[in-house]
Amino acid sequence: MKSEWVPYFLVAFLVIVWGSAFGLTTVALEAFSPVETAFGRTALAAVVVASVAIFSGQGIPNTLLEWRWLSLLGIVGLAAPITLLSWAQLSIPGSVASIFISSVPLFILLATRVILREPVSKRKWIGFAIGFAGLVWLAGPAAISQVGAEGQARAQLACLLVAMGYASGAIIIKVMPSVPSFRATAGTMISGAVFLLPFGYSAFETALGAPTVPLIALIVLGILPSGIGQNIRYVVIKRRGPVFMSVVGFLIPIWAGFIGFFILDEPITLHAVSAYAIILGGLLISRDRVKKA
Repeated sequence: MKSEWVPYFLVAFLVIVWGSAFGLTTVALEAFSPVETAFGRTALAAVVVASVAIFSGQGIPNTLLEWRWLSLLGIVGLAAPITLLSWAQLSIPGSVASIFISSVPLFILLATRVILREPVSKRKWIGFAIGFAGLVWLAGPAAISQVGAEGQARAQLACLLVAMGYASGAIIIKVMPSVPSFRATAGTMISGAVFLLPFGYSAFETALGAPTVPLIALIVLGILPSGIGQNIRYVVIKRRGPVFMSVVGFLIPIWAGFIGFFILDEPITLHAVSAYAIILGGLLISRDRVKKA
C-alpha cells in the first residue's frame, strides 16, 4: 500500500518533463532540422541510458526476442513519432498540435478494448471524452479555425499519426515480455537511433557550429524527455497499464498554463480556468469506482 503513490508521482514528473519538451523542441529547431533533432535526442538518450543499464548490471538487450520487441517499439513508438512531431512544429502552433497529440488517451482506450480485449468502463469513455473536449476548449476558437487550413493539413495529419504512434508504443510495452526497465529503454533508444541514423547523421556536423541555446535544448531533450522520461513510461505502463499512463496527455496543457502564469507572467483567463476545470472533471469521472471488500 505504501508504494501506491509512486505511479502518481511518476506521472506528475512526466507531465512536467514532457510538457516542457514542446518548448525545447521549438528552440532546438532554430539550429537543427526536424530529423536531426529527432536523431540527436534519441542518440544521446541511447548513450546515457545504455551507460546506466550497463553500470546497473541490467546490461543491454542480449536476445533476439528482446531486440525484436524493442526495435518495434523504438521505431513505431519513438523514432517515427518524434520526427513527425518535430516536423509538424515547423508549421502549426502548439495549441493546434496539442489537440491532436492529446488524443492519445482515446486511441489507447480504443486499442485496449479492440486489441487487448480488456474491458473499458463507461466511466472511462465518458471521462476521457470530457477531458478531450476540455482540451479543445482550451485551444480556443482561433486554433480550431486553423484545423484544415491551407498549408497546414499535412502537419495536422502528421500530429494525428504521432498520437497513433505513441498509443501503439504504449500497447507494445503492455504486451511485450517483461524486460528490466533500463535495458528495455536502452534497446528502444538504440533501435530508434539506428533507424534515424541514415537520415539525421548530419546532426553531428550541425552541432559543431550550432548556437549554444539550441544545442543545450537538444541535450536536455535527449536526457530528460527521451532518456529518463521513456524509462519512467515503461515502468508505469508495466505497473499500471497504458490507460493509466495516458492521462499524462490531458495534464500537460494544465502544466503549460501553470508555467505561463507563475514563471512567464502570462495572464490566466476565465476561459483557461474553465477549460482546466473540464479537463480535471473528465479525469475524475474516468476513475473507476473502488470496489468494497
